[in-house]
Amino acid sequence: MKRSLFIDIGHSAIKWRVADSVVVTQSIEGFSADSLPQCPSVWVSYVAHSDIVETIKKKYSSLVIIRTPAEYKTLSVAYPIPNELGVDRFLAMLGAQKHHPNKNLLIIDIGSALTVDVVAETGKHQGGLIMPGLVALRSSFEKFATNSDLKGFSGLQNATKAAWLGGTESMLVSSIKSQIDDFLDRYTNSKVILTGGGAKETASVLNMDVEIYDNLVLDGIECYAETSS
Repeated sequence: MKRSLFIDIGHSAIKWRVADSVVVTQSIEGFSADSLPQCPSVWVSYVAHSDIVETIKKKYSSLVIIRTPAEYKTLSVAYPIPNELGVDRFLAMLGAQKHHPNKNLLIIDIGSALTVDVVAETGKHQGGLIMPGLVALRSSFEKFATNSDLKGFSGLQNATKAAWLGGTESMLVSSIKSQIDDFLDRYTNSKVILTGGGAKETASVLNMDVEIYDNLVLDGIECYAETSS
């Protein structure tokens, strides 16, 4: 395949890479389209910041914006209205299938939001969940609100701030454990996959058999680009 650029625009950051090269990450606030390399073919996924997409469009003559389809190759989306499913979730599922074909998959993306999706070994998406991410949880109660993303507050605490940090972290981890337990009770021939900014830290406290993919959406974009023609 000709040299292609893959771009993943999230809520708080933008990631890109050329094929299997090193991933570059910039914050939304610090992003400049001038940072992007020149490539003959560009593939873009975005869940926010359409203004940035318009800026990127001006830089390239050949650019594809990926949308969520009802079906794509090995994957069938469960949503009756496919475009209501975030394209990042669609691409994460596609990337997971690329790494683990013909397996039952649980994909958990731990980022600004916590998303959960199950894909059966047949390729049929079984549906998913969306929950607040850690910072959103910690901003949910005005009396204790903080935008801290600090982790490591396990167990009972003896100060209010630490108790709030520990309580919200416990909620997040417990929710993830519950989804994994339920999935493993229902499915054999399975893989549990974590991705997103909080994946590594969360995996370290789960004490469960999970696999971590730092850039699963980019993996999905590359898979889509390779198989779309």
